[in-house]
Amino acid sequence: MRRRSVSIVVADSQAASRNLLQRQLEDAGFPVRAASTAEDVLLLCDIELPDVLIVDAQLTGMDGYEVCERVRHEARDDDITIIIMSDIVDEMTRAYLGQMVDFAGGDFYVAKPCDAHWIVRVLDTLPKCLHRSKNSNARALTMSSG
Repeated sequence: MRRRSVSIVVADSQAASRNLLQRQLEDAGFPVRAASTAEDVLLLCDIELPDVLIVDAQLTGMDGYEVCERVRHEARDDDITIIIMSDIVDEMTRAYLGQMVDFAGGDFYVAKPCDAHWIVRVLDTLPKCLHRSKNSNARALTMSSG
């Protein structure tokens, strides 16, 4: 079922988490490439810049924030949406995470474990060419109860 043209790279050092998210996004029709280290992410993005990068904050090799900064710098024209995942534990950590993601050039942050079905709904609301506003702040991807 390849009905979506938004390409995605999922990067997580934890194989079970990475494989589950990749499989769920592929089942939803997205072309997904996966990486387990920062070096793999940078290589995949150098070969072909995805529309969306979903990267773990605690990635092996360098943290997800540095990966975000490097990919954003290489993209130059901001034609990539970056979502940083983290094991958010409380409101103080959530506020700090939002600042870190924004500083690194990320667009959204989401708590792990990620609900891929919910991420699909979010991606469906974004245009194919996902651009970061120069004045935007990182936004939390949170599930709404209504």
